[in-house]
Amino acid sequence: MRGPLRALAAASAVLALGLTAACGDSGGVGGAQDAAQETAGPGQTVTLDYWTWFPPEATLKETIGAFEKNNPHIRIRLREFEAADYQKQLPLALNGGESLDIVGVQVAAMTNTVREQLRPVDSWQAELPAGWRDRLNGQMVDQTAGIAEDDTLYSVPMGSIGSAVMYSNAALLTELGIPFPGTAAELRTAVGKIKKAKPGVTPVVFQGDPFWQEEMLFTIAGQTDPKLSDRIAAGQAKWNDPAVVEALKSYKSLFDDGVVDTSVLSLKGSRPAELFNSGKAAFLVDGSWQSSLLSASYRKANKIGLTDVGAGAFPVVRDGGRPAARGLAEGGLAIPKSSQHVAEAAAFIEYMTLGDGVSQWSKDLVLVPALDGFTVDSSVLTTKAAREGYQAVQDVIAADGSARNSNQAFLNQVEGNTILDVLRGQTTPEKAADKLQVEWASGRYTQK
Repeated sequence: MRGPLRALAAASAVLALGLTAACGDSGGVGGAQDAAQETAGPGQTVTLDYWTWFPPEATLKETIGAFEKNNPHIRIRLREFEAADYQKQLPLALNGGESLDIVGVQVAAMTNTVREQLRPVDSWQAELPAGWRDRLNGQMVDQTAGIAEDDTLYSVPMGSIGSAVMYSNAALLTELGIPFPGTAAELRTAVGKIKKAKPGVTPVVFQGDPFWQEEMLFTIAGQTDPKLSDRIAAGQAKWNDPAVVEALKSYKSLFDDGVVDTSVLSLKGSRPAELFNSGKAAFLVDGSWQSSLLSASYRKANKIGLTDVGAGAFPVVRDGGRPAARGLAEGGLAIPKSSQHVAEAAAFIEYMTLGDGVSQWSKDLVLVPALDGFTVDSSVLTTKAAREGYQAVQDVIAADGSARNSNQAFLNQVEGNTILDVLRGQTTPEKAADKLQVEWASGRYTQK
């Protein structure tokens, strides 16, 4: 039910449940006014409208079912969208006056698009347990606030994602006696053994798309300079600083040394994952959102024939470096100004970020939960390689690296293809770095 019919229903609900708060509290930011609050009478049920794109609907329905069982006075009316469509539909709905109670927010992509229609968390955190922030990963909470142009926290992050990390066909590595490589030298040795024993298997695959090249570059750069990406974004470092030039050289060395074949750069979109899932690649370099592959039940449900999958940080390429990845809070849960049920919405957000809901939705392994000290149910990760791999992914994302927050216009129009030019030998790292700095300083790309 949408539009006028929904407005009529909401008006009827006000009469039925009783108006308990006056309109007009805007929460201190622009956009619409905060809606008045309704209070359910004895025996009455509150229905919350919840829009999101994540987690997958099957997982979310199970999670919601458990919440409703323990909160019989609250019902959740879920509407789930495909991720790209959600970026369009949610702003339209909120700006059009749709009455929603809980919304998922893609932290990097959507916070500034919808923030003026959301209640700042400070305005409703009294509904959460005392000390709730201390129970969540502080870096994820800070990133969620920092992504907003006014540095205000508008959503509570469910978790985070990070990249680049590396997944392995653990059964294949065991067969060939290859340990998970921790350095580029170890990866080179593994690649040699795989080429010799399994000529039909591509040793290492990842996306050749321009956007992915930034992930690779700053993963390698982060091994010796974890905050380089953050400093460039903040204007505290330049694209042609020596650290960037050296990172470009290190990235290209993987191709020069035969660790990665240049044909990998022709792989686009989901093709690298398809090769890995079908057993035609030994290592997949991707983001932590691929951690579902560590779950045997996920592989079975999705007809992926791999018998065991491991994971870890991308091998250290640079001398004196340590494992690194960029991470960013994701899966923000927010309460729109249009909600007339803030207390009940906050109860659901508490369940999803601090309570039993975390163990329900986290089984998909797409996000690393923000809840400090959380461990995944032992039934999800059934092998040593999977358990150690997921822990390694958690650890490298939780380390104090840069935020995975790109300037999309710069990345798509300049950066990605410039890095590819270096990898293909069409320009030098020094010239590429100078070009990136000139373009970055041109004023054509918005910098916070």
